[in-house]
Amino acid sequence: MRLPLRHLSGHLLWTTDASVWAVWRVDSENYTHASRTAKRDRLDALEGLFKAMRGEVLLLSLCPQVDAASVVKRMTAGIDLDNSPEYIDLSLKVLDQLEDLELTSRVDFIAVPLPHLDVKQNVRAVMSSVQASVMGSLGLGVAPIPAAEEDARMRQATRLAASWPSSVRMRPATEAELLWIYGHSARRGVVEPLLPDANAPRGVRGRGRTVAAHTQVLLDEGARTDHPSKTPANPFRRRYLKASTEHGDSYQAFSILAELPDAFVFPGSEYLPALDAFGFPVDWGVRMFVESGAKAEPRSRRQQRELAHQRGEYDGETAGVPASLDKASHSLDNYRDRLTSSATEVEIRASVITCVWGQDADEANERASVLAHHFGGNDYTLVRPVGDQTALFHALLPGVKTPRPVLDYTQYLLARDFAMAMPFCGANLGDDAGALFGLQLSGGVRPVLVDFSHGPRVNASASAAFVGELGSGKSVAMKSALHSILATGRRQGVRGSRGRALVIDRTPQQEWTRFALACPGATQVIRVDERAGISLDPLRVFRGPRAARYTESFLTPLLDIGSMSVEGVTLAEAIEATRLAPDPSMAALITTLEIRAKTPDAEEANDTAVRAAASELARTLRALAKKDLGRVIFDPTLPVVQVTNADSIVFAVDKIGLPTREDLAEHRLPSLEVEKRFGWRLMYLITALCREVAFSNSEEFCGVFLDECWWLTSSAEGSNLLLELIADGRKHFAGAFAGSHDPYDIGPKNEVGDKIRALLSHIFVFRHRGKALAARCLDFLDLDPGDASMVKLITENLSPINVSDTDRLLRAGECLYRDLNKRIGGMKILIPADEDAADAIHTTPGQGLNDDGLALPEVAVVGGGPA
Repeated sequence: MRLPLRHLSGHLLWTTDASVWAVWRVDSENYTHASRTAKRDRLDALEGLFKAMRGEVLLLSLCPQVDAASVVKRMTAGIDLDNSPEYIDLSLKVLDQLEDLELTSRVDFIAVPLPHLDVKQNVRAVMSSVQASVMGSLGLGVAPIPAAEEDARMRQATRLAASWPSSVRMRPATEAELLWIYGHSARRGVVEPLLPDANAPRGVRGRGRTVAAHTQVLLDEGARTDHPSKTPANPFRRRYLKASTEHGDSYQAFSILAELPDAFVFPGSEYLPALDAFGFPVDWGVRMFVESGAKAEPRSRRQQRELAHQRGEYDGETAGVPASLDKASHSLDNYRDRLTSSATEVEIRASVITCVWGQDADEANERASVLAHHFGGNDYTLVRPVGDQTALFHALLPGVKTPRPVLDYTQYLLARDFAMAMPFCGANLGDDAGALFGLQLSGGVRPVLVDFSHGPRVNASASAAFVGELGSGKSVAMKSALHSILATGRRQGVRGSRGRALVIDRTPQQEWTRFALACPGATQVIRVDERAGISLDPLRVFRGPRAARYTESFLTPLLDIGSMSVEGVTLAEAIEATRLAPDPSMAALITTLEIRAKTPDAEEANDTAVRAAASELARTLRALAKKDLGRVIFDPTLPVVQVTNADSIVFAVDKIGLPTREDLAEHRLPSLEVEKRFGWRLMYLITALCREVAFSNSEEFCGVFLDECWWLTSSAEGSNLLLELIADGRKHFAGAFAGSHDPYDIGPKNEVGDKIRALLSHIFVFRHRGKALAARCLDFLDLDPGDASMVKLITENLSPINVSDTDRLLRAGECLYRDLNKRIGGMKILIPADEDAADAIHTTPGQGLNDDGLALPEVAVVGGGPA
């Protein structure tokens, strides 16, 4: 059969029944995991849109097939492949993996038939359509629609769209997109055409004629051609359709919504976004007719009279009037009251159609059954009409009048009730280009690409936070981010570009060191312990005012003195004097303090106290210099740490004793052991060094990785340093990648912490079985921490552990992700398709390092101690 299309121009369709349809592509918004405020705003926007519409409308939401090669093309966009051989190999491996998956996405449209403006235009349209039909049947050429009529209809469509509220963003569909809709409908599940790029130029000639090749398809109700037997078949077992084209046979099963609940609640009634919750793609469409409340009210009045007559039929009945009649009467009263309460209210007569498909009829049947059973438990009844699959196929095509069988399942709704179904609420995640970082948890298999360096290029932060309980997958996600930065750093047309990573590895098994050595590029490992032959003396490592700043921030908490106390001011003056002197060092600072303790200052009113403070500070610093780690700071004979030009630099600090989070509580800090206090402040210096290296070259994107970062943010100096990394990272093409169990470890519950959390562009939340921390994670995502369903999602449905070993492995790495555009959705982190990196990424016992630890190659080490 031929589809009833005659002419195509821009986003307009001329059909063989003398109608002209206009089609717009709608921008979807993430909804499922949005905040309550965002959900309310979206509901109001959709309600306003539907109230502005009149007449017949088709809402269409389709799942385009995504070509694996197109995903790889996006992965490699902008990458200097000539200088990225490892990324070429990785992309080819990704291509092999994706070709075996059913990759899809989602795209939404609104189609509306344009009314004829007067009788003359109506007559012309009918005569033109009849003429085209007759000439076509005689084999004669059919003239295209006149250009003047195209222009007039285009202006009419523009005026119509201008009358709709702008809160739901849309644009006119392209000709290529309209042709794709018809090609996709006929070839679901086979060799589908790929969704064209909206900016792609039109590559064919012939005004209006390109539709001809897309209108021929053989529709076989029940796939009777697959069963040539003359024996009558059971039609209830063949409620599907076979669409045959030259590209193959597509088996499709259509369902229609027959029953809805009596009342809707918000949020909770969003059944259209729920179609993305299945492991296979689902197309859906809504055929609806919108009429003003004033015109629809007489119909409801007639229905009320009919109910009143039915009530009279039960006069004299001892059992009384059935409760169902009272319920129907009450519902109709409420409906009429709402229908007439506002001059803008409308009545929507809607029919909701869904479509699933498979490699064969059995798979299509199975998917349709899964869909029906899922919604059946929630008072939403999906039926598959016998013998009407062809009619439902046409119902999902713009340019086709609403088929008669569809009208048998019409639902009468007000604008807000229908808006609660939440059409046009997709779940797009990630960036347009970047490394393959994961797969979405809904709507089949949808790749998520992430380019962490994209933020600074659009004047946003590149920094990310990873939060989850032990074993939830946050460290694996951080390592995957590190790998993507190193693999995709070299950019086309940017001389000297590359990706760099700075890591502080405090794990006993040196898991970050092991992983960095397995990643692309050269790796430098700097071991910091009592045997290291390097110096981290801040007065020698840093230059200028920053040397004084870092030295003071290092020593003030270490010595447990107030920055504005006599001791604090005396120390600051000594640091500045030492910095300005020749050969500044911490050893020279002790000398400066000793001299100040012995030298009276007549101009100093509090000279006695200052000299006493200087004497005590010098004595304390000399004592610290004698500790095991003291040489790293106070020995002027050790060479200053030299950071090479390596792609990744790892500071191995597993031998440094650190306090626990409980030790750093304000009431316990004064009694903290000297060794732990010293190690804590040494970690601050290492982070400061990372900051200097990360900001040194704005042509190189550099990520600073701080796993279990509570040790940094437990002090005001550390929190300020992390804030500086995040806030100034945009200007210097760098970002901080922080991980911990508690969002308050990344951004403490204070003013500085609030700024840290607000400036993060990427947030990943993994499983947390504790409800308190799960609620805190929701607040971190700007969601409602009191949302019980979302708390349950984080505590029970992200990478659950109470499942089989196979399922636990398949569901590892599930998380909620808030991307650069602040869209929130579920995704599963993918391990890099790099064998060496994949082998080194795990920390689960039995999957990674053995108990003997890791023997680092000597070539990768800077420092005097063993690697």
